[in-house]
Amino acid sequence: MLPSIDALKTHAIFLDLDGTLVEIAEHPDAVRVHPTTLRLLEALNDESSGALAVISGRELSAIDRLLHPLKLPAAGVHGLERRDASGVLHTAPSAQAPPISFVFEKILGDETGVVIERKPGGVAVHYRLRPDLERRCCQIVKEIVGQRKDLRLIHGKMVFEILQKGADKGSVINAFLGEPPFQGRVPIFAGDDVTDEAGFAAVNSHGGISIKVGGQETDARFRAKNVQELEAWLRDLIENARGEQTP
Repeated sequence: MLPSIDALKTHAIFLDLDGTLVEIAEHPDAVRVHPTTLRLLEALNDESSGALAVISGRELSAIDRLLHPLKLPAAGVHGLERRDASGVLHTAPSAQAPPISFVFEKILGDETGVVIERKPGGVAVHYRLRPDLERRCCQIVKEIVGQRKDLRLIHGKMVFEILQKGADKGSVINAFLGEPPFQGRVPIFAGDDVTDEAGFAAVNSHGGISIKVGGQETDARFRAKNVQELEAWLRDLIENARGEQTP
């Protein structure tokens, strides 16, 4: 059961994107954010006095395209990129390293249904369209990562994320919490995948509200069964904050 909150202005809100605010699509480029979700985010931003940030595995430019015309504080590539509330961009040094995507494109690029997504400082190997290739993708990914001390591997939902070592979702949440307007607030973080566990740990350490969307094992303190339940809860937060029915 998700908790009740009366005062949004005492909380800082951090939200994952894919699988949390929007349903996961078969191809990353197929994701679209519904106008009602954009209005929800706009209302959350207003009611929290700007203490709302999106924390995603996507790069910042992709987050901005999906959320246009909103341009919120955000962290991309699992923390390798971060834009603070004043608009200043913080980039981990490792995010500027030469891309490794060409290695995976050479080996797996001809496999129908395998999507190689380039990111600053890393690459994502999606096999959602070809679950039969999970073992092959896993073997290749582990072999390459095993040869590189500068890389880390995250196995998410039908995707292998290979990233330069650096920041994670927990460290960027902590960075936001050290700055206005997030500073001094109780953090809320909702996410759906293993890539969000570092964020849950950070929020738990601050005595905040960590929410796992879906049924996987987690260290989050609360759970929403799906995107729709989380969205309904977020709308309730706005209604409670306004003291009236949200249109």
